Amino acid sequence: MRQRTNRRPRLLMAWPTLALAAVALAASARPASAGKMAWLDEVVQEVIVEARAGGKAMANGESSAIRAGGKLFVREADEGLEAIARRSEGIARAGGKVEAPSEALLNARFRRLIRPDADAARAFGNLAPAEKKVVVEMGEAAQSLARRYPGQAEAMVRELGTEGLSAVRVYGDDIAEVVVKEGPESLGVLRKTGRGGWEFFTGTVLPHKKKLAAAGVLALFLADPDKFVDTAGRVTEYAVNEFARAGLNLAGAVGAGAARGLEGSIGTTLAAYGLNHAVLRYLGMGLAGLLVIGSAMVLLGLPVRWMLRPITGPLRLLRGRRAVPTR
Repeated sequence: MRQRTNRRPRLLMAWPTLALAAVALAASARPASAGKMAWLDEVVQEVIVEARAGGKAMANGESSAIRAGGKLFVREADEGLEAIARRSEGIARAGGKVEAPSEALLNARFRRLIRPDADAARAFGNLAPAEKKVVVEMGEAAQSLARRYPGQAEAMVRELGTEGLSAVRVYGDDIAEVVVKEGPESLGVLRKTGRGGWEFFTGTVLPHKKKLAAAGVLALFLADPDKFVDTAGRVTEYAVNEFARAGLNLAGAVGAGAARGLEGSIGTTLAAYGLNHAVLRYLGMGLAGLLVIGSAMVLLGLPVRWMLRPITGPLRLLRGRRAVPTR
């Protein structure tokens, strides 16, 4: 009994020590996470400067030019690289561009991003594989923007953040201007509907932005874009009704959306074999159209050979000419 009664005060006395240890552990983990984000920020800054200066930024002492403007990833300063890597992987999966590069390939890609530096190489080598991958992808996306928009790259990256850079990496740097102009909520369109929904957003929604905003349809679209258009770019009946409420006719877009959806499906199938070319996509759409017509003729009880007459007729004439005996 004495041992039990003595053990209780000892446990109570140990609680403050355990609590302090837990706080110290959390405090030490947070600076490590913040340190990785600060290092990623510096790497991306160097990538932008070097891309803009044609790889001569460090030699010319221009590496401090961007740093004077402050950090790029302000919103993500307290996040960890691991969380950013998971979010980036989700965007890549939604865009059908999931990669699993080897560690040797990641090291080679990192060396191509910035000038050789022992400290940078050491820091990169200490990262987990998923963290290495996201650092390389952030750097490559920033490099692409710096080459396309030399004078605006820093401001664009600051506005895009890590999630926007991941989207640029997956969908191309042509989306960057729209995301910067329309705000980070536009990334939800890509996340939920992919490239098909993005084309509907830029080609149909944004040209009528004021009218749709006044009717409250724009807010509905940004909240649930997949109610308006699917990942293949097909416009829904809900979209037709909501656009009609704003005084816009989407009836013609339904057929166009179906065509885009068919082309997208064929493109996805061809991409699995490395054959996603425009000519093959259109050929596939043509064959799909013939199959639909043939199926309709069978259902109506019409001879399928009627559909083949444009092909069989010339072949019959050619065969008849060859069969004529020569004197």
